Amino acid sequence: MKNKNDFSLALFLLLMVFLFLPIVQQAFHPFKFNKLKGTVVKTEKPALSYDTYKDMSYQSQLEKYVSEQFGFREPIIRSYNQYLWMFRKTYSQDIVIGKDKWLYGNKSVLDHFRQLSCSYAKDNEALVKRLDNQINYLKKAQRILDKRDTKLFVLICPSKDLIYPEHLPDNGNYAMGDGLRAIEYVPEAFAKNGINFLDLNAWFLQIRDTVDYPLFPKTGMHWSNVAAMHASDTLIRYMEHLTGKNMPNISVGKAYPSETVRPDDDLEKILNLIWTIKPNQNYYAEVNVVPDSTAQRLHLITIGDSYFWNIAYTMPMDSLFESYPYWYYYNTVYYDPPHNNVKQLNMVDEINRADAVMILLTTNHLYDLFGGFLNRVIKTFNPSDEVMETILADIISQIENNDPWLQQVEQRAKERGITLEEMKRATALYVYKANPDKYLSRIEAKALKEAEN
Repeated sequence: MKNKNDFSLALFLLLMVFLFLPIVQQAFHPFKFNKLKGTVVKTEKPALSYDTYKDMSYQSQLEKYVSEQFGFREPIIRSYNQYLWMFRKTYSQDIVIGKDKWLYGNKSVLDHFRQLSCSYAKDNEALVKRLDNQINYLKKAQRILDKRDTKLFVLICPSKDLIYPEHLPDNGNYAMGDGLRAIEYVPEAFAKNGINFLDLNAWFLQIRDTVDYPLFPKTGMHWSNVAAMHASDTLIRYMEHLTGKNMPNISVGKAYPSETVRPDDDLEKILNLIWTIKPNQNYYAEVNVVPDSTAQRLHLITIGDSYFWNIAYTMPMDSLFESYPYWYYYNTVYYDPPHNNVKQLNMVDEINRADAVMILLTTNHLYDLFGGFLNRVIKTFNPSDEVMETILADIISQIENNDPWLQQVEQRAKERGITLEEMKRATALYVYKANPDKYLSRIEAKALKEAEN
């Protein structure tokens, strides 16, 4: 009888532990766990009111909040994800599991199976029209910046599905569509329109079977660290050719396996598993700047997707560039402390500082060439009639409020036999053309101030 009571007591205590230990963990966090990876939008704790209770929004948000806060959330989710992984499944919409436990980004796979283009256009004809329109804007922006001695170019980064297609899934979940892939059209259209660009896909396909390191990691989305290093060397040489300036060059050492240097497993981290996926060897290499007293560090602006991170993390950027602001998806600004968003930037000042502007895109992002940036360049440096009238009116106002200057203009009007108004406008236009950036910068600054208000 005593043994039975002891057993019942033990079961009761064990039940209490299971019931209350998560509550203790939620309140005091006595056990420390690694945070779950991936994009997380935290749910705020809802405030109870009659209206939120009546329309059920309080209950809904409270349920979501509690589900994000319960004790032992991390190990429970990792355990469940590990269970799903046994059947090669995942709840992550950003990850596709291929053959041999290879991981791919979902957009890359959709693009490979010709299904991504339908997100941008209803058919191939409409897609070509869309791409041609963007290329025309790119051509105009390139011509404008070229006159200002700033080189605009596009870096087309390789895609994992193109370089290692043999590991893509063939389980029937993806059917080959009839949509046009941007990578099949854009490079040729760039060449026909005289666009400055560097396409690394062909080079990666050429060397994939000869290099002793992976160009793309098994469990990562982006090019490997070592591949990004060698690509950076090619990029530097291309910028030297484009700008005509001698840049610092780099030497990349022999690749070696490393478990301590920044790993190439961003997709695997998002899976939030208990155990790592094997085998997945991470490689790295040493990078050194070649001594050259004649080398010139450029001011480079990069507008691009996440492929630039592998360059920024692995390259000695401060030794290669005077400045290298990164406008992530033409939105968030990195490596430029005074600014957080491109909306805060004065485009005239930024372009005047830049030797080169690089639009960096991987193949599945070629459907959008950052038209917002291209439009802004065109509008800023090719001002509309309305903007020009604003600038000229401002200069004319300065003339009218400066007596010695106004007298000079009146004298010139008499000498040329034209009206004073005609002479004031001609003088204003001459002043603008002598230093257009001064007045364009004022317009940009005014627009930025109005946007803040």
